[in-house]
Amino acid sequence: MTKHRSIKNTFARHFVSILACSLLATLLTWGFLVLLLGYLFNHNVAHPANHYEAQIPAITQYAKTRGDSIMDRQGQASLEKLIPSHGMNYLVVSPAGETLYGDLQIRESLTGQKIIARLNQSHSSLNQVVKYTPVLSKKGELIGALLLGYNLKVTAANPALNPMVTIGFLTFFITPFLYIILFTFIFGRRFSRMISTPLQQLLQGAEMIKARNLRFSMTGTSSITEVNRLTNAFEDMRQELEQSIAREWRMEQERSTMFAALAHDLRTPLTIIQGHVEGMEQMKGESYAAKRAQYLQVIRRNTIRASKLLQDMNTITELEKMSFKLQPLPVDIEELANDKTYEYAALCKNKSIAFHTEINDNRTVKTPVIFDPYRIIQVLDNLVSNSIRYTPPEIGVIQWQIEITRQQVIMAITDNGTGFGETQDLQLVFKQFYQGESHSSRQKGHSGLGLYIAKLLIQHHGGEIYAENNPSGGATVRFTLPIQET
Repeated sequence: MTKHRSIKNTFARHFVSILACSLLATLLTWGFLVLLLGYLFNHNVAHPANHYEAQIPAITQYAKTRGDSIMDRQGQASLEKLIPSHGMNYLVVSPAGETLYGDLQIRESLTGQKIIARLNQSHSSLNQVVKYTPVLSKKGELIGALLLGYNLKVTAANPALNPMVTIGFLTFFITPFLYIILFTFIFGRRFSRMISTPLQQLLQGAEMIKARNLRFSMTGTSSITEVNRLTNAFEDMRQELEQSIAREWRMEQERSTMFAALAHDLRTPLTIIQGHVEGMEQMKGESYAAKRAQYLQVIRRNTIRASKLLQDMNTITELEKMSFKLQPLPVDIEELANDKTYEYAALCKNKSIAFHTEINDNRTVKTPVIFDPYRIIQVLDNLVSNSIRYTPPEIGVIQWQIEITRQQVIMAITDNGTGFGETQDLQLVFKQFYQGESHSSRQKGHSGLGLYIAKLLIQHHGGEIYAENNPSGGATVRFTLPIQET
């Protein structure tokens, strides 16, 4: 299982790994070089830094015992046999600082005072060490000075190989930096792959979305937490966009279906109106007078039907807008129920149907409830109109039940009419233009938009609405309204 870490933690771990690997590799390399130098020293392939300094005592002893021959140049050949031909230079000077012979280059002027002050001492100049050795006569008197110049550094026994020694020491000192560069490149590529692979997927996903192709998925596979979050967020955005487009497509399909149904439903009343108008135009004399009232009644009824259908369509368009807002007000439920009961009872009386209202307020403190009264009345009007349409006269009863609790208001319109169809009807009654299995509703001028409008309005209030058939016959449509805290 891959362990996820933050970018900060991952970067810190890579940085520590670079330093640790560089240190280990450097120590191994230095150890190898030390062993190699030891081998070269033991086999006289290279000289240690104090190689020339170790030969100075023998040369000094020679200068003290053979001083006379050194000063008159008779012992020059013997002296040069003691002094290495490579790596060390010499210069013989008088006590006054006058150069007699030798190949050592001195960049300063020598005086007797300087020479005496530096006898038996080493004087450093740039990268060179100069040893001032006194030259004594047989009587032990100071008759001159022997200057020996050499460098305290490792050199090759073969001077031609000295550049290789220099390169070796240079490598010794720059090895840590070389390893840091090497491991930075290695771990940098690894860190880059950890980030670049998912980022490349994100770029490809963005290109696919740009090309309107949402048929792909992305999951966080990186060990870096932030990259996984970004990938998962991108996938969530893609899914939401895909769902949004699917919803838009369904809405467009529903809109097309709705307009087709609207055109179909409008065609019937408009055809009837057109036919009766043409019939009235062709009537004359007594025939016109006898049928005029009948034709006008048909024209009026179908005009109202077409107008109601257009009004419902305008309501749906308004409710489906993102900008739609309710106008909530404090409402006294009992007062609203009394006003609407009188109105509904009058409508039912014209159809010889009984109408009753029952209110049950379970609250200890009866305060007004906040909702949009105009929209809830619109819902009630649609539900009561449906009940009146399907409830038989003389024996028909419609009941409005209201229950109020601390959390919600529950309203139900119950009738003893024909009820809904099969179980499938109960799942579809709130869809647009759904009118059941029979065509009797269309013949009654019913468009199938009332319950859909009711559902939209209740959803805007944050409530729920559902329909059911009563065991004893008829139907009940019930909805809830959550009580907002004031």
